[in-house]
Amino acid sequence: MEPKARRKRVAKSPDDRRDDILRAGERVFGTTGFERATISELADAAEIGKGTFYLYFASKDHLLGALWERYVDAIVSTAQEILAESAAWWPTIDRVMTALIGHALKNAELHRIVYGSANAKALELCRQANQRVIDLMCDFVEQGTHAGAFRAIDTRLAFRMSYHAADGLLDDLVAEGDEHIDEAHVTAMVLELMHRALGDPEAVPSPASV
Repeated sequence: MEPKARRKRVAKSPDDRRDDILRAGERVFGTTGFERATISELADAAEIGKGTFYLYFASKDHLLGALWERYVDAIVSTAQEILAESAAWWPTIDRVMTALIGHALKNAELHRIVYGSANAKALELCRQANQRVIDLMCDFVEQGTHAGAFRAIDTRLAFRMSYHAADGLLDDLVAEGDEHIDEAHVTAMVLELMHRALGDPEAVPSPASV
């Protein structure tokens, strides 16, 4: 049996090396599966040694958590950009939720990995990342409530309920493996729920309006 060829060292910045490991995690988790993936396999895919892997991530759970946090970072940045435009309350809610749904469907494979095979530790890391989006939007909803735009009994709870309902629906649709999810239809349903939950049952938006 021939000895394994020594890996040639390539000098990279810590940020570039971390990105390599994240990309390797996406590939390995997507093909091997989270439960079966090993640190050795992840390190080989990133073209690093196991020791280097542990310099960046304590475990594959933390790697998956970092992948989800990167996904959430993009959501938070998008939401912040929309909120900063200071548009009317309801159109802003519609635009943010529409953007979040589109982003989720573009990252369907990551959803499958996280909710289909991740363990409790990884799911908790993902839950903590999700909370950043919820807190951001709840603060916006609270401001809108004080301005008289949202009229539910408890608008923060109403938003959280609607957000989790939308998140659960998307996870179900993605888990079913349907490659032709009707994004416009799903968006319309989520916005209808959001409007009703926040106290605007007479103004249900159509997909063309968002």
